[in-house]
Amino acid sequence: MISSADRAAKFERFRHILEEPWHQSKAGTFPLFTTDRSYDLETYQSESQGNLPEIFTHFVEVQPDKLFMDLGCGYRGDILFHNVLNVEVYPSRSADLIVDPTRPYPIRSETLDGIGCFAVLEHTRQPWVVVREMRRMLRKGGTVFIDWPFLQPVHGYPSHYFNATREGLKTIFEDEGFEVELCDTFVNQTVAYTVSWVLGALNHHLPAEIRPELLNMTVGELMALDVQGEQWRRWLEALPATAREELACGNSLVAKKAA
Repeated sequence: MISSADRAAKFERFRHILEEPWHQSKAGTFPLFTTDRSYDLETYQSESQGNLPEIFTHFVEVQPDKLFMDLGCGYRGDILFHNVLNVEVYPSRSADLIVDPTRPYPIRSETLDGIGCFAVLEHTRQPWVVVREMRRMLRKGGTVFIDWPFLQPVHGYPSHYFNATREGLKTIFEDEGFEVELCDTFVNQTVAYTVSWVLGALNHHLPAEIRPELLNMTVGELMALDVQGEQWRRWLEALPATAREELACGNSLVAKKAA
C-alpha cells in the first residue's frame, strides 16, 4: 500500500511540471483529478494490471533525478517510482493524474525525460494525437518506450481501436519527428500469445456441448478444415455476436458522405 506521505512527496516533486491550475492544487497530493470526464472503474471488466517492462524500469532507476511518465498505467501494485508520474483515464489505484483522453495532457511542454506507454495506444481513438502529445511533453533527447499489440483480439475498455504492425508502429512515431532506435518483438509479444489467446477465446465462447469438437482435434486437423466449410460454419453460428467481433480476421464497412 502506497502511503499518503509518499503520494504527497511525489506531488511536490512533479508540481512544477503541471499546467495551471493543477500545480496550485490545495490538496497538495496525488491522486489528482484534472477532469470530470474520467471513466468509471465499475464499468471495466477488470482493472488493467501488470509489471513495467525491465527496459523501462532500468532506464528509470539509473536516472533517479530525471522525470518520467507511465501513460495508461493501470494498476502497478505496490511498486512506487518516485520519479514516474502515473497517468490514467480512470481512477486506478496507481494513478497520480486522472485525465480526459480527448484533451491535451495537463503537463508543461518539454518537462519529461521519458515516457512509457504499454499496451495502451490501441485503446485510444486517435493514437497519432497521443504520440504528438508525447513529443510535446518530452525534453529534447527524451525517450519513449512503447508496447503496441498487433495480432490480438478485441479487448479492453473503454474501447479497442487500432492494432499496429512494426511498420505502422515505426511510421506513426517517425512522422511525429522521433528517431526510432529499436523496433522488435519481445518475449511477451510472440505468436505463442496470439495462438493461445485466439484458441482460448474461441473455446471459451463456444457452447459447452460443442467445445469437445474443437478440443479433440489435432492442430493438423484444425488447419486442414475448409475455412468456409460446414464445421467452421457450425462453430461460427454458435458464437455470440460479441465473440465474432472479438475474433474477427477483418471487418467491412459501407459509409455515406454526410449531406
